[in-house]
Amino acid sequence: MRQPSFSPGNYSSGPTKTEKLLNVLSDGRWHSTRELVRRVGHSFAVAKFKLIGYGYPVERRRHQYKRFQHQYRMRTPEIS
Repeated sequence: MRQPSFSPGNYSSGPTKTEKLLNVLSDGRWHSTRELVRRVGHSFAVAKFKLIGYGYPVERRRHQYKRFQHQYRMRTPEIS
């Protein structure tokens, strides 16, 4: 009997958390922790550190109204 042949390239499980986070942050606007959890997943911190490791300029600041939340964005390069 012939065994089925599977290759990883034939099956895609969708975008990775790092790709999802990159897509969200690439607009340059601030995004809350709550939004990122909803759009990327609870463990988006690993994806954030991967982006930083790849050289993406991810910034964090405290949410101005919500004491225990932060906001994140990706700085866009300034054109001179």
